[in-house]
Amino acid sequence: MALLFPAHGAVTKAILISSVSVAHALSLFEVDLTHRLLEMLSHGKLDLLLVVLEADLGNVSTLALTADPFVLAVPAWHRLAKRKRVTEADIAGEQVLLLDDGHCLRDQALSVCHTSGAGEMGDFRASSLNTLIQMVAGGIGITLLPRLSLEVEAPQLSQIVILPFRKPAPSRTIGLVWRTTSPRAHEFQLLAKLLVP
Repeated sequence: MALLFPAHGAVTKAILISSVSVAHALSLFEVDLTHRLLEMLSHGKLDLLLVVLEADLGNVSTLALTADPFVLAVPAWHRLAKRKRVTEADIAGEQVLLLDDGHCLRDQALSVCHTSGAGEMGDFRASSLNTLIQMVAGGIGITLLPRLSLEVEAPQLSQIVILPFRKPAPSRTIGLVWRTTSPRAHEFQLLAKLLVP
């Protein structure tokens, strides 16, 4: 079985940290951009993907595994830094740091921005989550991060504050994706039970 994961890798690492036995069973483990993984899946080079289901996936079979809420990362001096939680309305009018084009997280964060009345900080873009975190730590601005990425991507920096959103928090759905013609659908469903007991 070939299994690849989206480029930011945080989802991959967070789930596989808790499912090490699953990682040993994989014959291929690599991280790439979702659109490239989908292309490899459609050409039969891959059997299964772990991706964000809100991405434009085309005609594939999917199985949701878990919700991944967004959190807000702000510099320690930011007006929201002293709060315990935020709402989407709290970021209205803010300029948010985002990833470069091509990252599905960019589109998901933009969706949250549009809903909340926030905008994109147009002069700056990052190539990775780690770069976004460093930009926030440097005081350049604020950003939205997937909660699953925090343990892997966000070092304990005293210059940033991570704020959860009040419920219902904006989120994305992490799940498995495979070709609709795959004879291994049942195996993939069993794997899902191992990943998220």
